[in-house]
Amino acid sequence: MKKIICVGFTMILCMGLLSGCSKKTDVDTSTVFIEKKGKITSVDVEALDKDYYDEAELESYITDHVNDYTSENGNTVEMASFTVTDQVAKLQMQYDSCEDYTAFNGIELYDGTVVEAQAAGYDFDTDFISASDEDTKKVSKDDVLADDNNKVVIIKANVDVKVDGTILYVSKENTKVTEKNKVSITGEGSAEEAALTYIIYK
Repeated sequence: MKKIICVGFTMILCMGLLSGCSKKTDVDTSTVFIEKKGKITSVDVEALDKDYYDEAELESYITDHVNDYTSENGNTVEMASFTVTDQVAKLQMQYDSCEDYTAFNGIELYDGTVVEAQAAGYDFDTDFISASDEDTKKVSKDDVLADDNNKVVIIKANVDVKVDGTILYVSKENTKVTEKNKVSITGEGSAEEAALTYIIYK
């Protein structure tokens, strides 16, 4: 029973976050950091408030999971740190690409230009709001797609996302722009039930 719970918790931890130049683990919510050259950093935050959680066992499981992945895919995933302080666990992971993040975690993540995303099959068929509009006024899909050079992050997870740039538009469902380069995605249920979130930035 303990082992099953451990595995389930660790899979939650392995969902990933991203960061800027400040210390990435200085977050209190799971965050995905979209970095330069396609690199991804994730920081997962989880309360360990049950007696059946064992820190050493969790870290060992994560290490084994990373080793299994890298043995088949090369050194494209790394556990940067795992700490438990005051019954709060923080796992920092580093990925060579969005593809590695998705393959390792089973969570959809894409980063590229707007044109590249459309070519990859993303239809941008959702409601969008301007990141600079305090009243969250809806903007048209045509406005969102107007500049081919703008970049977009597309993710299917209820986490915070921080990009290397300035956010212009976000899909409306379950999102809140908290900083010029950061979006908080909140929603109920598992990753499978999370909305597909679009974050357009430059």
